[in-house]
Amino acid sequence: MAGRTPLTNAGAATEADAYEPVTTLTRLYIGIWKFPDVARLPRGTSFPCLRELGVCTILTKDGDIEALVARSPVLEILNIQGSNKGLRLRLVSQSLWCVQICGSVVEDIAVVKAPCLDRLIVEHPRDSARGLCTRVRIGDCPKLHALGILKAGNHILEIQGTVIVAGIKPRPSTMVMNVKILSLNVCFGDHDDIKMLTAFLRCFPNLETLHIMSAKGVYQAGNVRLNLRFWESAKPTKSVEFSIKVISFCEFRGELGEAAFLKFFFRSARALESAMITMRSGSFSTDELSSRVKQVYQKMVSKSCKMIVLGSDGPEGGRPWSFKRGTDYCFKDPFSAVEWVG
Repeated sequence: MAGRTPLTNAGAATEADAYEPVTTLTRLYIGIWKFPDVARLPRGTSFPCLRELGVCTILTKDGDIEALVARSPVLEILNIQGSNKGLRLRLVSQSLWCVQICGSVVEDIAVVKAPCLDRLIVEHPRDSARGLCTRVRIGDCPKLHALGILKAGNHILEIQGTVIVAGIKPRPSTMVMNVKILSLNVCFGDHDDIKMLTAFLRCFPNLETLHIMSAKGVYQAGNVRLNLRFWESAKPTKSVEFSIKVISFCEFRGELGEAAFLKFFFRSARALESAMITMRSGSFSTDELSSRVKQVYQKMVSKSCKMIVLGSDGPEGGRPWSFKRGTDYCFKDPFSAVEWVG
């Protein structure tokens, strides 16, 4: 059998009852199927060379994917897309380097023990618009470097057994020291979202790159005043003040909540070297664009920051996530649209 194998069933979802043990398989993608019953495989069946596993539009039971991961001792990449049933995933692997989940209904992701995990990407969980939340639990993953795309109103972040809530005081057990790259989705018109934004930032004191996608929301007059006062009185987190070198802010519409956050950030970020603001397509004329951007960074504390302002030609909310972005070893930041050169 070839080293790269896709298994699909274009008709109705049916069950593949068993895998044929394959010692040479390095990449396996399973699509439009009921997930094979791994528990029925003969004892000792494994995928000793499998390094990349993709599960796309598959009917699964709790524990199915974990069982296959456990039988793949050198697995580095796990990609999951289009899971319609509430996915609950426990990650225990000595070899996993990158986990990506997109376009799926996700209830719970627990990184229990993954000493080599570098990237954990959970993009736009389905059903989040209906208020369903996804719990992301960070346990033993000492090399986790890049995390996202946390959605302030829909992801519940848990670190070492502690649920991160707005206003929580930072302590060693609620910090992930090794994460350098964080991607967030925030509605700046929602007061609960902006409180969770600061709570998330406190968890990553050594953060170097921050990506923010501004989500469209309904602004209420009371919330606008509350949010403006929040950023006027907010104290910068350790990462904002001392360690963040790069920020990208996408889908900027010039709304008061967005502007208030950016003013707070630029007047606080002492280590900032590069900043990129991408405007929502069609939001402004050239003159308005120049005026609004100047307003948010005119009191920038960093004297050496490079500022880039771009227009957006993509769909609202950004382009769909590509597995290729996350698994490219050569691209240090999977969330970045550009590679910054110092």
